[in-house]
Amino acid sequence: MRLADLRQAMRSLRRRPAFSLAAILTLALGVGANTAVYQVIYTVLLRPLPFRETQKLVQVWESTPVLPQLQVAAPDFEDWRRQTHSFAQMAAYTFQAMNRITLLGQGEPEVVQATNATRDLFSTMGIQPLLGRGFSAAEERQKRAVALIGEKLWRRKFGADPAIVGKAIRLETESFTVIGVVPSRQAFPEWADLWIPFSWLEAELVNTRKYHPLEVIARLKPGVSEEQAQAEMRALAARLANEHPDTNGTVGASVIPLSRQITGEVRPALLLVWAAVGLVLLMACANLAHMLLARMLDRRQELAIRASLGAGRGRLVQLVVTESLLLALMGGAVGAALALAASRVLRSLAESQIPRMESQAFQAPVWLFVAAVSIVCGILFALPACGQACGVEARPGSGRSMSRPRSPVSSILMAAEIAMAFVVLMGAALLVRSFVGLLSEDPGFRAMGVLAMEIPLPGSRYDWDKAGRFLNTQLLPALRALPGVKDVAATNCAPMSLRPTEQMRFATRFGIEGSTFEPGRYPVAQLRWVTPDYFRVLGIPLRRGRWLTEADEEKPRYLINETLARRFFPHQDPTAKRLIMNVLDPHQDLIEIAGVVGDVRDLGLDEVAAPTLYLISSSPRMTLLIGATGDPMRLAAPVRDAIHRADPEIAVTRADPLDRYVADSLARRRFALTLLASFGALAAFLTAAGIYGLLAYSLSGRARELGIRAALGASPVSLVYMIMREGAVVAISGLAAGVAFSLAFARLMKTLLYRLSPTDPLSLSAVGLFVSAIVLLSVWLPARRAARVDPSVALRVQ
Repeated sequence: MRLADLRQAMRSLRRRPAFSLAAILTLALGVGANTAVYQVIYTVLLRPLPFRETQKLVQVWESTPVLPQLQVAAPDFEDWRRQTHSFAQMAAYTFQAMNRITLLGQGEPEVVQATNATRDLFSTMGIQPLLGRGFSAAEERQKRAVALIGEKLWRRKFGADPAIVGKAIRLETESFTVIGVVPSRQAFPEWADLWIPFSWLEAELVNTRKYHPLEVIARLKPGVSEEQAQAEMRALAARLANEHPDTNGTVGASVIPLSRQITGEVRPALLLVWAAVGLVLLMACANLAHMLLARMLDRRQELAIRASLGAGRGRLVQLVVTESLLLALMGGAVGAALALAASRVLRSLAESQIPRMESQAFQAPVWLFVAAVSIVCGILFALPACGQACGVEARPGSGRSMSRPRSPVSSILMAAEIAMAFVVLMGAALLVRSFVGLLSEDPGFRAMGVLAMEIPLPGSRYDWDKAGRFLNTQLLPALRALPGVKDVAATNCAPMSLRPTEQMRFATRFGIEGSTFEPGRYPVAQLRWVTPDYFRVLGIPLRRGRWLTEADEEKPRYLINETLARRFFPHQDPTAKRLIMNVLDPHQDLIEIAGVVGDVRDLGLDEVAAPTLYLISSSPRMTLLIGATGDPMRLAAPVRDAIHRADPEIAVTRADPLDRYVADSLARRRFALTLLASFGALAAFLTAAGIYGLLAYSLSGRARELGIRAALGASPVSLVYMIMREGAVVAISGLAAGVAFSLAFARLMKTLLYRLSPTDPLSLSAVGLFVSAIVLLSVWLPARRAARVDPSVALRVQ
């Protein structure tokens, strides 16, 4: 790019400020949207994990025919460590929901997230403590009261005290000595506030294969592939199934790279959004190509003069490319500014739902992306204009008809833009229809007007019996007496509060009296212990039998849901049957079925109701469900005060309206829908603006032709019809291509749709009509204006 050419390009753009501003803003919209999304893609999917040789780190799961990812039983983990040869190291930690513990003595009591970790977790990951050190073998073996704390907790509760190492902190009734601080950047698992030795895990969880409390991380040996490790784990799982058929009969194992594990749930949505915003950028380039082609009509005299003075094709192309690149760089700079603002909006939409979305400034790869995309776009939208420049002769040509163009480039660009708009709008339409379908599903419970408040009682002071007495005789009566409270209940698990990997947290195997199941193939149900008013607060109906009352507390009487009744007692009265609990223990319990209640979508609005058992009981970890007469959040402060009056050391971990749990279960779908709908609107705008601008310029170049037609007797209506017919030919081609591309694009949509085919005919029809309306309106407006030109004026146009 020569300096003289750059000055010439600047002068040329200054002479056409309207064209320059429109071009810069068009590209800025495309580059800005792409940069904002790329920032998310880079942060979540592409940025290297902050661990040593992350490509060798894998997460190892157990699996069942129902659950592809299941936490690991402690004895199975020990067998894996001893018997595998694919891994250089293997470590374990307890999963998120297990170790919520109350931190005392640092202001108001706060529930923090602890994890029991094996001492080699940090060495396996390559984590270096910010202060202090990790666990020693002696500390783990001797169950010493030591802990590492996370950097965020260190800063929030301890004021980033550099002398924290060696100090004692109080976790309920135990004091632990801090031996290190884990940096936030390397925190693993990322949700943990505290790491305590694995030996503090309860003996029952360590010594039995019945429970699955662990998540396992491993480092592959040099030269060992993921496939080889998977094959070895599959063979080992088969051996354990033969050796322990009761517990491991249907249990397999899977190996997943850590980077894929962390982002696996959000990857399809992010890639879909990236594909859509990429199409929007191509549409912006098509618009700019239209504008430059139209501008070539205005510059044909200038270029013809340059050609007559000896400028060759290469020189003319160089002028066009210089001007295009200058526009691209200016548009990219404005787009980067827009992206900085848009990235904050994206982060607020997704920070709590998408991993690795912590706030940070644009990093070098993002700025390189902006520069590269701007330059590539500048070259792309310059190509058609370069083709026109190559055909310039010493004497400029006259205007051209759209029906018989000298070059089909404009029509091809218009058809491509229509096709791309169709694809983006089709994706948005499918997500809208899917989301509306989800919202119309009955969750099986009443969420409006209910406050959910998690209150983990200090386990060191409250066993199951004490927790039940405290709730039933002190806390629940005190809450019922508060103004604005209709009723109060408690449960071990509020609807839609479990993450996908926590589905086995409150699951249990069961048998049926009179039925035989093979070892390891007992059916599994979700288990909910509740207070008697639970069903009334949530509006869950009784379908058969009777309700459970306080008299049934800790008695062998359960309620079952309709799904369990249909699946295991078809055409029978379930209340005449009995269940068998503790099927893996020597002593088994027979349970009466008191009644059948309506299904509740406990695991998410997009998940069918799982078989569920209900019993009357209480435990130290409960969630209060408080029916309110008005806005439930108005009760949050009075309820918290009442809890602290009953016991000042109880910490409230979460207080939200129950309908927010429902909303949160759809957050990732809503994120994809919001972005795709926004890009769909932008695509529609770019399509309309591009077609309108192209035709306005094109018809201005055809003024003489239209004037001749009018002078020969063509009416304005017939001229509009002619132009509309020409536009319709291009539109039909674009729509056909859009349908074809949408069918290919549909594969990215499958995981985000709910009970809807990616080739849904109603969505195809609606989008086709919408795009057709945009195209027709965009053609009709300039056509009507061109057809009304006075023939005597038009005939004087040179």
